Amino acid sequence: MISRRTAAQGAVALAYSVSTSSKTKAQTSRPHTFVLVHGAWHGGWCWRMVSEYLRSRGHKVFAPTMTGLGEKSHLASADVNLDTHMTDVSNLLIWEELENVILVGHSYGGGIISGVCDAHKDRISHAIFLDAVAPNSGDTMIGGATVEEAEKRLGPFIDGYLAPPREPVSFGIPESMSEELAWVRRRVTPHLVGTWTQEFSFNNGGSDGLPRTFIYCSDKPPLSEQQKARLQSFKDDPTWHYDELPCGHDSMVILPIDTAQMLERIADET
Repeated sequence: MISRRTAAQGAVALAYSVSTSSKTKAQTSRPHTFVLVHGAWHGGWCWRMVSEYLRSRGHKVFAPTMTGLGEKSHLASADVNLDTHMTDVSNLLIWEELENVILVGHSYGGGIISGVCDAHKDRISHAIFLDAVAPNSGDTMIGGATVEEAEKRLGPFIDGYLAPPREPVSFGIPESMSEELAWVRRRVTPHLVGTWTQEFSFNNGGSDGLPRTFIYCSDKPPLSEQQKARLQSFKDDPTWHYDELPCGHDSMVILPIDTAQMLERIADET
């Protein structure tokens, strides 16, 4: 049986082949610049298949890894916080001189892109929150909890500032996708607790005023009433566009081509 990852790789290869052999016909989307920001415990690696597909379609794609995670895990320290990760992305925009950016944040990454939007509204053409947090000023990632309270909720921290992912590690990836699940489990790294306890502080309303979309990954256990209300708020708010992907939380791993095509469609409609 062919795995979904193998099938996805085939789709990327096919898209690349078509785009290079017949660019004018295959390139139905105009070129965009995507900056893809990962969630907690992840790194830029998680966007690999999405990035390959988008690049095969002629888009410019950046998938940075935040300080202290993934291949930058050697930079982990108790001093890493939200400001560090927002600066990671802000500096990418500045040094690469990026404009008209489609800025995508997955999960925890929604908090990071909110701060980047706040600081660089002139560089962002659309902010996409992929099954992500969308905080207000004064919020924290863990609802105002102290480090001690967070440790009780999430389990023992390493050296007091690193939170391993909760077992069993899945991020919504079904057990039937054993190859993809093993791929993710080999790569996740402990997350920096300082990013969860610092308050968000926006001077320009975060992503307010920008075209923005919330994408919900819908294949999940039943939601709590609070979660339902939050989801409904995105549907009801005219400043948000709303869409769904029929998969678990890590859509970039579970349905990479569907995820990439949705991002491309949203960008084209901006």
